[in-house]
Amino acid sequence: MEEQNLIFTLSGIRGRAEKDLTFNTVKKIAIAFGLWMDGKDKKVIIGRDTRPSGSFIEQSLIEGLSLSGFKILNLGICPTPVIIHAKNKLNIPAGIIITGSHNPQQWNGLKLLSTKTFLNTDDLEIISIYLDNIDLNSYNKDQLSTVHNVETLNPIRDYIQDLLSHIDHLEIKHKNNLRVVIDSGAGAGKLVTPQLLNELGCHTKLINNDLLVNKDFPREIEPIKENLKDLIMEVWQGKFDIGFAHDTDADRLAIIGETGVCYPEDVGLAVITKYYLENHQDINKKIFFVTNLASSLRFDAIAEKYNAQIIRTPIGERFLTEEMDNLILNSSKNLLVFGGEGSCGGFMYPYFNNTRDGIFAAAKIVEILVKTGKSISQLVAELPKYYSYRVKINAKNIDTTSLIKKVKTELIKEGENVEQINNDLKFGKGRDWFVLIHPSNTEPVIRVISEAKRESLARVYCEATAELVKLFIS
Repeated sequence: MEEQNLIFTLSGIRGRAEKDLTFNTVKKIAIAFGLWMDGKDKKVIIGRDTRPSGSFIEQSLIEGLSLSGFKILNLGICPTPVIIHAKNKLNIPAGIIITGSHNPQQWNGLKLLSTKTFLNTDDLEIISIYLDNIDLNSYNKDQLSTVHNVETLNPIRDYIQDLLSHIDHLEIKHKNNLRVVIDSGAGAGKLVTPQLLNELGCHTKLINNDLLVNKDFPREIEPIKENLKDLIMEVWQGKFDIGFAHDTDADRLAIIGETGVCYPEDVGLAVITKYYLENHQDINKKIFFVTNLASSLRFDAIAEKYNAQIIRTPIGERFLTEEMDNLILNSSKNLLVFGGEGSCGGFMYPYFNNTRDGIFAAAKIVEILVKTGKSISQLVAELPKYYSYRVKINAKNIDTTSLIKKVKTELIKEGENVEQINNDLKFGKGRDWFVLIHPSNTEPVIRVISEAKRESLARVYCEATAELVKLFIS
């Protein structure tokens, strides 16, 4: 059964398009989602990124949801942050986003949303059990009619207007002379980010904005340095002020500086964090910055400098969303909460959009550049200095839970003070350095991530830990 090859993650279900995610499998997932929603308000919002496989997945998803009695609001091709913004604003209780996010083109996935955030592990387990027991032959196709079950909506204009209300956009537009290159990677962000930055007064140039003739993407999808050579050269040779890049659903943001430097993913979020804290020092509010345990130590240093409290969660966007919601719900109004995951650069601001939002992050960076009059390299130079290093280890067919237990025991024997959160291990020395061992939630790999105040130490700590992990695997 192809369902056995699906990967259930904290953000939904992933698989290879037309191999694991076949038409019938997607339909069964939609029916299983409906069974999980039984007795609840069956309204659902859906949308997709630009992957060609998204077209047939959308069709099968609509069929399965219709068979389950859902009323469907279809946003078509639309960035993930925009879909979540529309879902929350319209108070729609459920959502399914068709996206492979930053994964290669042959993959696709379904991000499953409940009332507030992504489904938890228990909910996904229930859906998996339902999925194993669904017989499509028991559903009467003759009675299937999606005509009256599906409405369409373009939410982009509404999203942009709401976003602009959280930015001094009139002042920025008046003063803005920034020259910006946008590499959408032909993802859904191309429908929003260029329009938004043009409205902010940027002079924009678009590259890698369309799929190739054979429907392949113009570059590898994940917006990391090795995949952004076109953008780096364009910014450097054209003497642009900054370059931005997204993945296919635009919840991630990469930044290229005016000298052609591709900054680490957490730098943009750190620039935004520092700016927010600097400009909220005079208000009588308690400030919380929420991030995950893999994010840079520079956030601790920035928070301490401006008397803000930092909260670290397990890795996974849903944990940040829940933490921010709980802080706002269970406290007085005398509070400011924001954050994000350093690994993706997407800013999370719950008063606008409590999700990773690479589009909003790009707009905030533009605002900061214009209002400070500084270059992105000057802003980065003001941040606390840390260096990171990463190693990726193949963990296919590995029992990572057992592996992590053995590695933890060995690290404790060696005298390390090890913290375990879910299946992640973290150890280090205060704000000097840390190492994180993270079995991926989305791929059969283990990531070893280190950070230190010296580049050589970050590399040594990471490679030594990776060798230990490989030793236990072998």
